Amino acid sequence: MKTSRMKRPVRLRERPQTEPAGANPFLMLGGSPSLVPDRNLVALSEQPPLGIVLLDRVDPTEITGILEQLPDPAIPIADFGGNRWLRRDFMGEGYDGSSLAELKERFAPIWRKLDEMPFRSAPEDRAELTLLRIAYSRETMIEARLAADSAWLVEYPLVGQASGILQRLDLLARLDLLQRQHFIRTHVCGKCSSARLHACEACPGCGGQDLADEPLVHHYRCGWKDAESRFVDGRSLVCPKCRRELRHFGVDYEKPGNVTMCRSCGAANAEPVVQFLCLDCGAATPSVDARSTDWHHYKLADEGVRALREGRLPRLDIAPLLERRTRSMTGREFRVLANQCMRVARRYQRTFTVARLTLVNVEELRAELGPLRMDLAFRIAVDAVVEALREADFVAAESPVSVLIGFPETPGEHVAKNVVDRVRGVIRQTLEPPLELAATVAEGEDAAELLAEK
Repeated sequence: MKTSRMKRPVRLRERPQTEPAGANPFLMLGGSPSLVPDRNLVALSEQPPLGIVLLDRVDPTEITGILEQLPDPAIPIADFGGNRWLRRDFMGEGYDGSSLAELKERFAPIWRKLDEMPFRSAPEDRAELTLLRIAYSRETMIEARLAADSAWLVEYPLVGQASGILQRLDLLARLDLLQRQHFIRTHVCGKCSSARLHACEACPGCGGQDLADEPLVHHYRCGWKDAESRFVDGRSLVCPKCRRELRHFGVDYEKPGNVTMCRSCGAANAEPVVQFLCLDCGAATPSVDARSTDWHHYKLADEGVRALREGRLPRLDIAPLLERRTRSMTGREFRVLANQCMRVARRYQRTFTVARLTLVNVEELRAELGPLRMDLAFRIAVDAVVEALREADFVAAESPVSVLIGFPETPGEHVAKNVVDRVRGVIRQTLEPPLELAATVAEGEDAAELLAEK
């Protein structure tokens, strides 16, 4: 199989999504170049393509590498090579001279939507915003469907089977940028994590599957219960415990239900256990131990469109917003430094104060403002906290909605009256309705107790 590969770093620049008559706006990958008519191909180093055409099987990592370098990773892709697990907007049997005009016609609605909203994104948000942009430009739901030849058993044809795709879709749903509709629940093999499983009943004792249901016989006189086959003695029923013959149904005995007999080990069970046999590795996993995965369809929400326009994902967590800030630390680093400050304070009879600031009405405001405006509120709150710090102060995120601040040489009364009130004032003046800020200020030995809280 022959595929084309980039031989030098790609330098890309934006261009309008229109082409002069006769030009081929597509990047061709795979196959023999002699099969491609009108070979006025767009070089990535000169101009970014408006679409990708796969003429043969290609390495998925090659497509991923190209899309990561393009200004717009949501450009349409046509597949003439049976690339099963890549995202594809058009599939055909073979590329010929008429295909170019057909592709331009098919891709025109996608190009119009892409033109409506130029793509921009921070590097850390690019993969998630690309999913939103694909749903936006194709004007359709990201639908899940069963795929018997996939180890996951489920695929998303619109966006392809990329690593981490389910985690990214769920993240976007948790941020209210996508709306979820449940599709199916799958279980995975405990050995190889494949979802291609066969459910079967097995004996709880030996694990055998040679099972048979029999009537359960209850002998009234001695109380013995067992499978009917254990009572059969020739043409009569004889109790295996007391050896009395059972003559009359309803007088000597009853049949209160059924019991499952294992022909392999002879055990009688009220009901068998369910286990999953993996079609890929053959391992058996008890159903109670099998991990489950819920799969959903995803529809682009209004907040998702707003996130595309903003070019960023909301960060409903203080920790990422504190990263790379001056005097910002991890929780472990904060406690190490705080404990050192408390030792110095005890030895030299100095003052050290710790404050915990918690945003308490986050969920109410998130429901009222939406994720993007809530993200803005988080940024304002973090900015207010950082602005209140002096050179010697230090801060760390304690939870998604709370921070710890260390104040060397500062009495608790000063922190409560000046720092906390200043942060509250900034939030109150900037946001309507404002975030509610709860503050716990502890000095000296009380600070050690506050840090010890979980």
